[in-house]
Amino acid sequence: MRKVLISILLAGAAVSPALASPHDNDRDQQREERAQAREERQQARQQSHEERSNAVERQSFAQPERAQRQAPQQQQSFDRQVRIQQMETDRDARSALREGRRDQRQQVVEQLRDNRDLRQSNRETPRVMRTRVPVVSNVPHVGTQPPLPAQVRPTTAPQWSTSWRNNDRYDWHNHRRHHRSLFHLGFYFDPFGWGYQPYQIGWRLWPSYYSSRYWINDPWQYRLPYAPPGTQWVRYYDDAVLVDTWSGQVVDVIYNFFW
Repeated sequence: MRKVLISILLAGAAVSPALASPHDNDRDQQREERAQAREERQQARQQSHEERSNAVERQSFAQPERAQRQAPQQQQSFDRQVRIQQMETDRDARSALREGRRDQRQQVVEQLRDNRDLRQSNRETPRVMRTRVPVVSNVPHVGTQPPLPAQVRPTTAPQWSTSWRNNDRYDWHNHRRHHRSLFHLGFYFDPFGWGYQPYQIGWRLWPSYYSSRYWINDPWQYRLPYAPPGTQWVRYYDDAVLVDTWSGQVVDVIYNFFW
């Protein structure tokens, strides 16, 4: 009996491993599959991490390369702008220099003209007119002056002083220097055709020389003082003459005033 029981137990023990081995194999396979899956996921994560790291490294390397490639272009563009600005500055400087030189030449020319005109205006009356007073005549002809009017003067004699020449307000020299075209009146029509004969203060003009066609209607335009009542500024050739319109007497005169 005892032998039978031992035989049965040995047979059961032999059958048990045989029955249990398929289930154990399945569990082992599943464990291996899970382990392999974990390894694959870990490898995938590691590979993804490596790829991101490589991408960052490539980008970090690429940016300096792009910057190095762009730097010369930016430098060239900057240098070109600097050259253009320098050229414009040089051109403006040359233009300003030319303008300054032209203005200086013009000022020198105008100063020479003004000095010449001033010398002529300050020059004494020609000897022929200074020594020979115009003859009083009832008939106009060369070298004569009209007689005093026979009628009584309708107004008081005008009061006049040549001291206005010392007033800077009437600096017609400087005014003419800056407005030369204003003093350029062109051809003068002599009513008698006698030609230019400079008149002095106190001499008398024939009425034809101070008719309204010769009036200087706006003396201030030429920086001349306004004429007092009974007088009138007139143009006589290139001279500006203040005339007493009742007697024709020259009250004041500026030689070579016009040109």
